Amino acid sequence: MLTALLLFALAPAAPTAPATLDSRAAAPGRLPMPTVVERMQRNYDQAKDFRAHFSQKYTNVAFGRTKVSTGQLTFKKPGRMRWDYDQPEPKMFLSTGQLLWMYEPEDKQAFKQDLKQSQLPGALSFLLGKGRLTDEFEVTPAGNVPYGTADDYRLSLKPKQPQATYKSIYFIVDPKTFYVIESVLVNAQGDVNDISFSDLKVNSKIPDTFFKWAPPPGTRVIDAGSPKK
Repeated sequence: MLTALLLFALAPAAPTAPATLDSRAAAPGRLPMPTVVERMQRNYDQAKDFRAHFSQKYTNVAFGRTKVSTGQLTFKKPGRMRWDYDQPEPKMFLSTGQLLWMYEPEDKQAFKQDLKQSQLPGALSFLLGKGRLTDEFEVTPAGNVPYGTADDYRLSLKPKQPQATYKSIYFIVDPKTFYVIESVLVNAQGDVNDISFSDLKVNSKIPDTFFKWAPPPGTRVIDAGSPKK
């Protein structure tokens, strides 16, 4: 349950498999796709932590509605992340390395799940510094998708194993820094979760205490990993 919430509210250990990259010749002045992916991989392998501002646009195709949210995200190895939403209403997603939490202060409720019981999408695991992107995805140029700019590297990530919860992922990569500046996840119903990142700060020595959290008094805690009775 909580993993599904993370998939649709946020965006993105992989099995070992041969790397699959598009090997077509790059356009003049552009790097070939394997080089772009390798530079990205090196960035996230070397980053001990990073933080950024995010702007999220979630489009529900069936109802023709789009919701825009903003906030701050923070990652730190091993396996810790925190998404603090400030608009349109406050909420928090947190991975402590052992537990996943979703906290909704206005409703005074929190959901939790053991991280071992969850299956985070491979693209999100990659951002957390776990595994190689090409272990789980076939990475090819995305072509003229309506994300990023013509100067950015636009990557299409096709899961090697079919996924029930999403059908495609795009990474928009800064051509100067080779960090992901936009992540787009399209679910099985065609809904689009588009998250842009800005003001990225890498290796800023984020304290471990930032990922320690306990529900405030009066909060209803729901264990999303427990079987229904």
